[in-house]
Amino acid sequence: MKDTQWPIYQVFHQEQPDRPHTNAGAVHAPDAELALQNARDVFVRRPDCVSLWVVPADQIFSLTAEEIERAGLPPTPAGNGDSQRYLVFLKRTQAGSHEHVGAVSASSGPAALGEAVRSFGTEEALVWWVVPEGLVERTDAAEVGSLFGPAKDKPYRDQAFYHTTTLMRQIRGRPRQET
Repeated sequence: MKDTQWPIYQVFHQEQPDRPHTNAGAVHAPDAELALQNARDVFVRRPDCVSLWVVPADQIFSLTAEEIERAGLPPTPAGNGDSQRYLVFLKRTQAGSHEHVGAVSASSGPAALGEAVRSFGTEEALVWWVVPEGLVERTDAAEVGSLFGPAKDKPYRDQAFYHTTTLMRQIRGRPRQET
């Protein structure tokens, strides 16, 4: 059976300029540009946001603490390939999300994972993600106001705001009128 779903993109948002990008979730989209728009619509409705990144989920290389414990670190390959820059994300707690911690240079995704673990240590991390930096689609700093500004003007309304339950109780309590 042919897959009819659009590709999945992982979404990373940055709440303040001095904070790291953290994983907000995922969206489906036909391309990175629409993934960025979908990410804005889905993940920037209420929280503050100054930057969004989207990454094709199938281009993220991952490694867990359990995999390292079981099989060890990926070997460091000989320097026979062209090196590229990979962004490194760590997940430190079960309830937390992946947080951008820096970058490494490597010739492949598995090599980048090994380099990330060696560079950022194994003490606090449960899961490492690395992604080629060239595959990250980012919001443009010049468009921050138009992309994220409208969400600041929309009030957040909790379900209690609408008084539906109270209204239904009142309606149920009234005697029925014959028509």
